[in-house]
Amino acid sequence: MNLRQYTIDRLESQHKTIKQYIDNLPPEAIYNRLEHGKFSIHENIAYLARYQEVFTERLGRIISEINPFFEVYKPDADVQFPFTTARTTGSLLHSIYKQRDHICNMLRELPDELCSRIGTHSILGQMAVGEWTEFFLLHESSQLFKIFKLSGSFWSMEVAKNSNVIYLPRLSNFTDELAV
Repeated sequence: MNLRQYTIDRLESQHKTIKQYIDNLPPEAIYNRLEHGKFSIHENIAYLARYQEVFTERLGRIISEINPFFEVYKPDADVQFPFTTARTTGSLLHSIYKQRDHICNMLRELPDELCSRIGTHSILGQMAVGEWTEFFLLHESSQLFKIFKLSGSFWSMEVAKNSNVIYLPRLSNFTDELAV
């Protein structure tokens, strides 16, 4: 295979941090939009799940077509995205893990001559399979950073000022005697 080992390592593991970021969050932190006009944690996870499917489809086209062209992925223009978002967070995480295994196997089994196949992105231009994989990982890491920031901001005192989040007693200035 023509992909660098560190790319494969990231592809196999990068997505696994999502669970770590959200493990201790209550449902209102995951499902509510903590920033006006921005995706919730759940919607970001749905975006990752759907984008992974889109990436798999793009890889398939790059392998089977001569220099296919791809527009920028926009979830609001994707008819499948609302269905993806309607799933539970647990279901989405399961899907991400399963699809990622499929992508890793697909790339591991890809003959070297197909790794040099090109697909053209409307903004980034022509890229070979390895570059598409790097782009996918960079794009995913951007979404992971958003999830990381949102999970941290839920616990900050600033969230209490946000009108679309349910105010919880644990966010108040009161001291919990049992926690001391």
